Amino acid sequence: MIDVARFRRQAAHAVAYCRENGYNDTIVLLWDLSLHSGRRRLVVWDVAQDCAMHAFVASHGSGSRYSHIPSCYAAVSNEDGSHLSSLGYALVAERYEGRYGVAYRLDGLQESNTELRRRCVVLHGWRYTTSFPIWPLPTIGSWGCPVVSQQAMRVLDDILRHRRNVVLYVYK
Repeated sequence: MIDVARFRRQAAHAVAYCRENGYNDTIVLLWDLSLHSGRRRLVVWDVAQDCAMHAFVASHGSGSRYSHIPSCYAAVSNEDGSHLSSLGYALVAERYEGRYGVAYRLDGLQESNTELRRRCVVLHGWRYTTSFPIWPLPTIGSWGCPVVSQQAMRVLDDILRHRRNVVLYVYK
């Protein structure tokens, strides 16, 4: 279960940003890094219906110093080598097949995430990320990428490959 009102408030900010800047304003991806990593915190928001189409568990960057120790809550950075996730609006860019299967490159649109592409921070699935909430346990960490289960990535891919200029809004 997700807090719909909480996501709705953030969706309103994201939709306004998309409209002001010429990005897709029919759906937005919302990733709430203030939530525990074992909860559903990456949401596909349907703007016309004003609701969450899907909500997924998503791993965040674990950091370079303690990459083997999972953390429930995300620290953030835009610094190369930090292995932390970055805040802000990002364009979901081209689709490709990579080491973890289907993935989407991300282009940072704000000062807080300008290094996403250079850092190879991408949206992808991974077999070690769960499809179901595991709170109070944390998910396994990434090197800064928003990482969902392989099942969730299939759903996201079905949505994203038919749309252009979709924005991912990462916030705390």
